[in-house]
Amino acid sequence: MNAIDILECVLMMLAGLGVFLIGIKAMGDNLEAVAGNSLKSIFNKISNNRFTGVVVGAGVTAIIQSSSATTVMVVGFVNAGVMTLTQATSIIMGANIGTTITAQIVSLQSLPITAFFAAMACVGAFMQTSKKLHVRNVGSIIAGIGVLFVGLDVMSGAMKQIAEIEAVRNVLNATTNPLLLLLLGAVITAVIQSSSVTTSIIISMGISGLIGLESAIYTTLGINIGTCITAVLACIGSTVNAKRTSIIHLLFNCIGSFFFFIVFLILDKFTNFFTWMSGTFNGSIANQIAMFHTAFNVITTLLLLPFVKVLPKLATLIIPDKKSSADDQKDIIETEKFQFIDNRLLSTPSIALVMIRKEILAMAGLAKDNLDLSIQAVKNKDLSQKELFDTREKRIDFLNKAITKYTIKVSSEHISYISEKESASYYYVVSNIERVGDYAQNIMEYTQELIDYNAEFSDTAKKEIEDMKIAIDNLYDAVVSAFERQDITQEQTIKDLEEIVDDYKASLERSHLIRLGNGQCSAESASVFLSLVSNMERIADHILNVFKSMKQYTQVTKTTHVLASPKA
Repeated sequence: MNAIDILECVLMMLAGLGVFLIGIKAMGDNLEAVAGNSLKSIFNKISNNRFTGVVVGAGVTAIIQSSSATTVMVVGFVNAGVMTLTQATSIIMGANIGTTITAQIVSLQSLPITAFFAAMACVGAFMQTSKKLHVRNVGSIIAGIGVLFVGLDVMSGAMKQIAEIEAVRNVLNATTNPLLLLLLGAVITAVIQSSSVTTSIIISMGISGLIGLESAIYTTLGINIGTCITAVLACIGSTVNAKRTSIIHLLFNCIGSFFFFIVFLILDKFTNFFTWMSGTFNGSIANQIAMFHTAFNVITTLLLLPFVKVLPKLATLIIPDKKSSADDQKDIIETEKFQFIDNRLLSTPSIALVMIRKEILAMAGLAKDNLDLSIQAVKNKDLSQKELFDTREKRIDFLNKAITKYTIKVSSEHISYISEKESASYYYVVSNIERVGDYAQNIMEYTQELIDYNAEFSDTAKKEIEDMKIAIDNLYDAVVSAFERQDITQEQTIKDLEEIVDDYKASLERSHLIRLGNGQCSAESASVFLSLVSNMERIADHILNVFKSMKQYTQVTKTTHVLASPKA
């Protein structure tokens, strides 16, 4: 084989790898799009039960086809404070089991049915011409599986030709040092940032005769260490607990890998362990590697599951709490950063949408706090809390722009039709909440007008303002609760609450004009009062708009509540 032939084989191997990566991404993305609501439901089952956590981690990883993505997502949850370290630990364990499904799929190429799997690319492509969205999404999954096997076939074919090169065989046969193989697996996986892809390459090399079972097993142990680099990189710039989450992932994989590494070295020294293993577990080397990959992660999980609370403590010792200072104790509203949204979650858009909703709810809380403060200020002619109000208003403005930008990023990902409608509605929701904040700011400015005019409201006017504010509070609470649960079953009740506010506006305007005519209040205070009542009515309109936005994506029967705060 001349240099040109060798170059052609290398290029075809890279082409096969590229097609394989496209296939596995298409399969994972479309699986998530189809199972978006199921993914939310799975995370709704998160609890302090370690076995539940393992099942959740395995299930989510099987759907999105990446343990690294699951771990990065968990880092994001811990960073946002919606998941504890103990919960994260069991999910990470499960993710290591779930990721082995890819190796099991890839091992099927050793069977004489690869052509049938590859032909699924054509079947999936025809399904994508359907007018039904669900059929198109399923077709994309099937096409992804087909493309995956096309890539594997091209890659394996090129590897078989490379395996015929004597110099290559000599180099690979000389590379038998277990520690070197472990390091190679770790480094290659750290560069590729996908244990599934690296394991698939090892399986293809085994089928092509480029690598034996012993070398494949030691390399696989290194792969499980190298996959941690993604989580380590993801925790940069995050909270202390998020960094601890990546350390837990690293500890789990390193403990498991080095435990098996030492056990295998001892067994191989005193027995013909790998020869026995190859003969005992019948089947192709592809099946043997895939089964070892699964068995390794299952056994490691079983061994370390009793220590699910010990690993977080160990991670805490490695990354201790920062020494507090006055500068570190700033209230969250003084910083321009998200409380729940995290760029790490963009790899799982359905979960990112859940966190957007939580961020919007936090924004709604800030707007409500400012509304409460502004009403108190104008009633009492008290601007002592003006600085706190302004700080909140700046944060509301920041969230209005930042949530919108983040939602655009999520919309650009591969998401389902319902998720598209949901993300589109969030632009509308954020805008309406921001308008509530603006009207609260108007009300706060009326306080300064009363001070400048040396005017004030009568006791009757104050009581009327309080009554109208109670009506708005009732509406606000009902809408926020419905938005949090994505529940539109109380539509008529909410409309009735908004009409009560409208009635208050008309009633208060009439009664105040009567007081003005009787000389019970000044023209200055009357002007401010009428403007105040008008602003309060408009606030109610914007609150109602938040509820109306849910009609774009929520069914009447849908009352799902996901990602509750972690239990103490």
